[in-house]
Amino acid sequence: MFHLHNKKKYKRLFITKTLLSLVAVFLVFVGVGFFHMGQLIVEPVTDFGEKILPFSFENLASAKGGDLSFEPPVIVPPPTPEFVGEELDMSSFTANGIIVKDAKTGAILLSQNEYGVQPIASITKLMSALLLLEEQPDWTTSTQVVLEDLVDTHMYEGDTYTLEELWYSALVASSNKAIMTLADAVGWEREAFVARMNEKAQELGMGDTRFADPTGLDSGNISSPSDISILLEEALRHEKIREAVLTPEYTLYSKERDSSHHMWNTNWILLGWIPNNLAEFLGGKTGYIPASGYNFACDVADEEGNVVHIVVLGAESHTARFTEARDAGQWVFNNYVWPEEL
Repeated sequence: MFHLHNKKKYKRLFITKTLLSLVAVFLVFVGVGFFHMGQLIVEPVTDFGEKILPFSFENLASAKGGDLSFEPPVIVPPPTPEFVGEELDMSSFTANGIIVKDAKTGAILLSQNEYGVQPIASITKLMSALLLLEEQPDWTTSTQVVLEDLVDTHMYEGDTYTLEELWYSALVASSNKAIMTLADAVGWEREAFVARMNEKAQELGMGDTRFADPTGLDSGNISSPSDISILLEEALRHEKIREAVLTPEYTLYSKERDSSHHMWNTNWILLGWIPNNLAEFLGGKTGYIPASGYNFACDVADEEGNVVHIVVLGAESHTARFTEARDAGQWVFNNYVWPEEL
């Protein structure tokens, strides 16, 4: 009985193994079929494979890797302003670099040496302002003006002001002591603050730009008109920056000296001291050190609300940076037609 039982047991085991082997061979064959299907073999692997699979290889010729393929969406860029005038003789401009760029499409409408790199002076303060906003300081807190010798006519070392007062002093009157005091007040080491300025420039795509200090006094603060148009656009997105650069005048009161100091905005177009026919002025920033010449960046709009970024770097005089920015903007509005909104 024992041997008979064992023979039956081995027989069943043999049959089971045989069936499992056949199933394994079948699964391998089917797997090979699926593999070749994924490789886009449009002819059947074998006649038998064509029969046992519930689909035709030929129907899969348009599929890639077994997935459906779709045409990428067609993205139509917005229409750019159309040039309808005559070419401008740029020889009348003294600036080393100029750019006028359509704010909506990024189209360059007028340019001269737009990628030329040079010192930017106090336009640097726009980047410093962006970093200060990242830190979200309490603008009502007070701090002392930095104890160091910086070119400045608006405040004295050791005087106490709120961060709000320093903010307006920095962006209205371009006070170097004010912006340096603010940079120190947010708790960063100077080197770390400058490193973050350079990091922010890279984030914005300002490949021509390097910063060396928060004020712009260092001639190592360099950029191009093209990059400054990017910085200007980003800065004017922020209401707190717009409010400050559009403030015509500001009065600072020193408790220590019991005296007031009145400051005019350094932007003469904003103040109306440069005659112009620009429909709307949306904000800007000046800059000057001997190494940079006279710099100016601003946003202006025409009667239809078309906005352009204007950057003038290295003009020969204080007045020329404004008149050349004005003339460049007015020429663009007179010689381009913006497409109508759909």
